[in-house]
Amino acid sequence: MAKKIYIHLILLLAMALALRLGITHRQVRPLSNYTVERLPTHLASQPGIDLPLTPFEVDLLAPDGGRIIQRRYGDGVTALWLAAVQSSSDWRVQHPPQICYVAQGWRIDEQTGITLRDRNGRAHDVRRMIVRKTNDPRVVYYLYTDGQHWTASYANRVMHAFLDRAIRSQSTTWVLVQVSTPYYSVSDEARVASACLELFDQATK
Repeated sequence: MAKKIYIHLILLLAMALALRLGITHRQVRPLSNYTVERLPTHLASQPGIDLPLTPFEVDLLAPDGGRIIQRRYGDGVTALWLAAVQSSSDWRVQHPPQICYVAQGWRIDEQTGITLRDRNGRAHDVRRMIVRKTNDPRVVYYLYTDGQHWTASYANRVMHAFLDRAIRSQSTTWVLVQVSTPYYSVSDEARVASACLELFDQATK
């Protein structure tokens, strides 16, 4: 029995090695199905203002064509912030946003997955966080998309990108999209949810 398991492990390792070699030497066709240029200049009936990147964000940019934008819609306690991170092949550019929030001094109070439903009853999964820095609480919704797949899971995002490269010989552009606002009441969170549904609607037109 042990010998049989040992043989199976060797075969699995050999297959993994062959797959890796095949992926490494395969001609991969780059695709840009969804990029930060597709993000709206207006959201929730408010014009967007692009904000300068922090030194931390600039350090994340990599030579694979990755991009980061920070945009604010509206002002004051009802302002919406949209952050987007675009990446194709360099994993340093795009990662779960919790890493950036913690690195910039935010405390994460809550994390959960939720499902939003648009006016046509379609379900859209997003990740929800409540973050806090001193007395500044925010509610954050985020997801990943390549224009065809929309997922709240970083593992699913990596899996789709791997399958594209391994099976379809293509490398797709992915965008991490975050929408946040100051969080003091349920109406604040409703504003973020509505903005996310607006993003879904615009992307599928």
